[in-house]
Amino acid sequence: MLIEERIDDINWTANEKIVIEFIRNKQENIRHYTTTMIAKETYTSPSILVRIANKLGYDGYLAFKDAYLEEMTYLKSRFKNIDANKPFKANDDIMTIANKITKLKTESLEDTLSLINHDDLRKAINLIEKCEVIKIFAISNLCFLAEEACFKFRHIGKKCETYSYSNMMYQEAIMSDSQTCAICISYSGVSNELIETAKLLKNNDVPIIAITSIGENDLSKISNVKLSLTTREKSYTKIAGFSTIESISLVLDILYSCYFASNFDNHFAYKTKVAESTEKRKKTNIIIDEISD
Repeated sequence: MLIEERIDDINWTANEKIVIEFIRNKQENIRHYTTTMIAKETYTSPSILVRIANKLGYDGYLAFKDAYLEEMTYLKSRFKNIDANKPFKANDDIMTIANKITKLKTESLEDTLSLINHDDLRKAINLIEKCEVIKIFAISNLCFLAEEACFKFRHIGKKCETYSYSNMMYQEAIMSDSQTCAICISYSGVSNELIETAKLLKNNDVPIIAITSIGENDLSKISNVKLSLTTREKSYTKIAGFSTIESISLVLDILYSCYFASNFDNHFAYKTKVAESTEKRKKTNIIIDEISD
């Protein structure tokens, strides 16, 4: 969840609101202001900055300022001519809508790639390589993405499971151990069911890969490694989660592909054998038909 959204979710005192409004007006220029300078210009006290930072989950004002500036820089990059929440208008014709959705998805993919850190990705792949089974935890419509990822992993011989109900998530978390690798997917990083599941996993020394929004949130704090999603959508006021779904799908595909490449020939042979043994449908399209030498 973006800092801007977290700010809107908190009940602030009158003086805190004054300071927050000052910070929002300054945006990236806030980097030049100390607590004393802000207190002087808002007729408040430096301690208010510390309280605001603490309420937002930061240890102090400097930690909050660094995170806020990072978010401002990120939000002003890419997506310059398209709104992830309302990518098309009521009077757009159907081909305009088609083009805008395609552009949004392309921007989302490029934005996601820009957020991937080599060391974090390598750490995540190492966890997947070492584990006996992958367990993917997600809620609501994200369960479909989890199922698709499990389908891919299983078809190259890697055990992978996912669960559609919260009580099953809790039970599987409790029954997991350090030989499991958990992948927890949450855009906001604060979904109660997923956070409770992650805590149970942590108690059992299960390594956790978090796929979540930029910045720090409850899920990222619990995880062993975090892979960031494009973070452009608001929680509620949006047409659909076009951008988020595309981003999550890409991250999962990258994890699968990197693991596939770690033992490419064996994985390819295994997948091909499974496909040849089970996919007996007749193909009428010569493009997708297999041509024997």
